[in-house]
Amino acid sequence: MKRIVLTVILFGCVAVHAQTNADWKLSVQTWTFHLNSFLESVDKADSLGLRYIEVYPGQKVGGSIPGVFSYTLDKDARDKIKDYLKYKKVTVIAIGVVDKYYYNNENLEQFFAFAQYMNIPYITAEPEWKDLDRFEQLAVKYHVKVALHSHPKPDSHYWHPDSTAAAMKGHPHIGAWPDIGHWARNGVDVKAALKQMGGKLWGMHFKDVRSFNDLQAEDTILGKGVLDIAGVMQQLKSRHFKGVFSIEYEMYPENNMAQMRENIAYYYAILKKLRP
Repeated sequence: MKRIVLTVILFGCVAVHAQTNADWKLSVQTWTFHLNSFLESVDKADSLGLRYIEVYPGQKVGGSIPGVFSYTLDKDARDKIKDYLKYKKVTVIAIGVVDKYYYNNENLEQFFAFAQYMNIPYITAEPEWKDLDRFEQLAVKYHVKVALHSHPKPDSHYWHPDSTAAAMKGHPHIGAWPDIGHWARNGVDVKAALKQMGGKLWGMHFKDVRSFNDLQAEDTILGKGVLDIAGVMQQLKSRHFKGVFSIEYEMYPENNMAQMRENIAYYYAILKKLRP
């Protein structure tokens, strides 16, 4: 019986792909599969029918390629990864989250050079306030946009949308890539916050959580938590959003493929119902 249910769910994902909004990209943040290697995450994304992934820096590459997915990879490793992505028809849409735990004054430019070499258009990041101008300069130099993420308070000064809006001001190549689940955990009105990002909302970590204004709230399947996922998608459709929905599902990392299929099926089911 379980096999039949999963088959129906998977078929549902495939059946509604024709409803895809050309302006939207559905991705998975590979932290969802952090117990697996990068190459295994690519395989999982491919099996889910996803053509885009957002990779966290530090994920073990896997296979015969030593090292982690970051600027530390040599040219041979980078080229092998690019070949594998081409073979799988999967695109790395972003690398992140690059925050104070990953970057410093000495290596920051190397992250941008790596993203450019790997044809990655976005770095999702949480720059220190003093580094915003430097991030902007490097974004211009390497043609890689910076998208601000929002970890929960008090660890991140981007936890509230006011901070993100202030950081974007005067920085045309710095936009927003919030985690809407963290916003809910922080007690933020998600739809109001998304509206506040204006035309510089480039993507988001797309998730649902079990309770509002609760920093310990667990992830849950899209549509089964406290976020109005359908309302969020309708709002973005009405505002002509063009960007990335990067699903990050942090439950059951040892085996969460069935839940990811449910997440994807829900996304496409809502997409099919959206008003013009």
